[in-house]
Amino acid sequence: MKNLFFIMLVFLTAMACKKNISLESPIPESDINIIIQETETPNVYRFINGQIGNTAKAKWNLGNSVEAIGDTVLGKYPFKGEYKVTLSVFNGIKIVEKSVLVTFKNDNLDLDPVYGFLTGGVNTPDGKIWVLDSLTDGHVKLINNGSTTPWNRLAKKDKGVYDDELTFKLANKECLYKNNGSSYCHGGTIDGITQFRLKELNANWGTASTFAADGGDLIINYSPKDPIQHWEMEIRNGKHYLQLKGGAFFFFYRGVSNVIEYEITTINENEMIVTHYETAPQSRANALWRDQYTLIRKGYVRP
Repeated sequence: MKNLFFIMLVFLTAMACKKNISLESPIPESDINIIIQETETPNVYRFINGQIGNTAKAKWNLGNSVEAIGDTVLGKYPFKGEYKVTLSVFNGIKIVEKSVLVTFKNDNLDLDPVYGFLTGGVNTPDGKIWVLDSLTDGHVKLINNGSTTPWNRLAKKDKGVYDDELTFKLANKECLYKNNGSSYCHGGTIDGITQFRLKELNANWGTASTFAADGGDLIINYSPKDPIQHWEMEIRNGKHYLQLKGGAFFFFYRGVSNVIEYEITTINENEMIVTHYETAPQSRANALWRDQYTLIRKGYVRP
């Protein structure tokens, strides 16, 4: 109730002295500021445009991979740390930015269950292991301009893909790709470059060599660049994007540019679907290639 009263007071005060900004009467840059309010929920702050009522729509970068529009916005921070919050408004002459730093001493993973689903949360220090759901038709789908090519049940048995595991840990955002020496990689020729993906994998993410061909794809000997890989999460337009670093990928290397990124399309305690949008070479991006993977928690048996 007290926070609501404060917001109303700020709004009414702003409206009482509202002025039409223009080239002749711009808002001084020094008058643009950010009002910060704590909420009853740990790690959730309310940010208010100090010139509420006097400016056009305020734009925010909340420092946690979230952008927002509006004079009053909520910032949620599942992880402890320091975050830079930036407000952008038009003062009548130009866009003015003001920033503040906010710090949180503890995690609050209840703010975003995706982190707990992915890693098992703080009570699972050894992390959660994910594998391809090889017993389900369509556990891998290759999508191109509306056309879909699925992998049916056990389609790649004994081809170096179904024994692969990815372990995600919350601590230090560690990720461990266990492939037992062999992995699966898109092969063939793209834009005139033979075995384009294998060369790309070698150049950026680890050590790879051809073991055997499987149609247009390759079973490869592969070791990730880093012995322990890591993950990051970005939230854009309400969607979670998982970025893998150090040479890990979701079991079928399909090509990237500068980051191996997957949209978490759906996730719960036992199942996860991720979608990878191909970004390199440009011809693949132009053709809207994307690859979807259905995974389950290791040991989970569908009812």
